[in-house]
Amino acid sequence: MANVAGKIGMKIMTIVVGIPVGIVTKKIVERVWAAGRPDRPPRKPSEPGVRWGDALAWGALSAAGVVAADLVTRRGAESVWRTLTGSEPPPPKPSKAQKKVEQAHDKVDSPA
Repeated sequence: MANVAGKIGMKIMTIVVGIPVGIVTKKIVERVWAAGRPDRPPRKPSEPGVRWGDALAWGALSAAGVVAADLVTRRGAESVWRTLTGSEPPPPKPSKAQKKVEQAHDKVDSPA
């Protein structure tokens, strides 16, 4: 039961840290775009007049912002967790890719 409470607590901590990180990341991504391109960023590739290069550049910049925000959020929440509880936070839920790697290792390791 304590593990469930820890996971819920970590999710709450991640939300608390993630909201301001997301807001700051959005502003940074928009400022980086404005510094490189004076045009408005192409939010939807289906908008008329959007060029391929702009759409791809905006997508790459946005994706980099999302990945950076995710990393900062998780590490920040873990740091706050350690400060408040004095213990290690619960491990994150494994991704689909991690599950596939584990399954592949199990197949290789198991005798045929």
